[in-house]
Amino acid sequence: MNVRPLLCALLLAGCGLADDAEVECRCTPDSDLSLFPACAEAALSGGDTGAGNPFAARLPDCPSGKRLSLLEPTRAEFVLFNIKTTFEGFSPVQYLDQLDEGFWFIPEPEGMDLYREVYQPPEGYAPERDTLWTTAQERTFAAGILDKERFQRAEFRRWYESTKDQRTIAEDGRSEVFYFPYELDLIPAAGGANQEVFGIKGRMEVELFTPTAENPVWSLRRWQDFRDPASAKRSWTEARAIFSR
Repeated sequence: MNVRPLLCALLLAGCGLADDAEVECRCTPDSDLSLFPACAEAALSGGDTGAGNPFAARLPDCPSGKRLSLLEPTRAEFVLFNIKTTFEGFSPVQYLDQLDEGFWFIPEPEGMDLYREVYQPPEGYAPERDTLWTTAQERTFAAGILDKERFQRAEFRRWYESTKDQRTIAEDGRSEVFYFPYELDLIPAAGGANQEVFGIKGRMEVELFTPTAENPVWSLRRWQDFRDPASAKRSWTEARAIFSR
């Protein structure tokens, strides 16, 4: 019996999972054939997708064509709502749609030190000057963490709340900065080898940007992470390193 999954390896520039880079994922019956035409072979032949192969679970599924219902990004806080929804719905493509082309992530120092081989900070690293993590790395992270083969559910304990959290609006109306606590638990898929809940907790500062205030289309431009020293849960910095390797 052929237990090898049909893998889809192709250039995915423009669909959100890679930027002029080859990405491997596993075809499923729900994979979007317009984005992953190689998956049509499995659909037509009824070939094995590798569901029974214990090694196949290491690869993320090729995303389906099913789209989540998201808010139009006409207000900055709608993007934050959409980010939460795309995690709950395990949609890496739609998550990446919320990011600005110039997106960058600023790791918290302790998590960065734990995973220096991932972040590779230069000598004399300064967050305001050195960019360690951009859209290219975020694509790999999104595909790794938003994987239904790995997790069955994302439960947010805390996210942005307009009545509680800090928000600063720029004078020209084109930039808004939010500062708030985050906490979520990723519940492992049933029957998986690892049944430990993956918890993430800390504080974050994000800047959202729109090219024009008259007809706004907001996106997330900067994300800075802050560790919660009182929590045993991992930070976003640690989560990015773990799911990008």
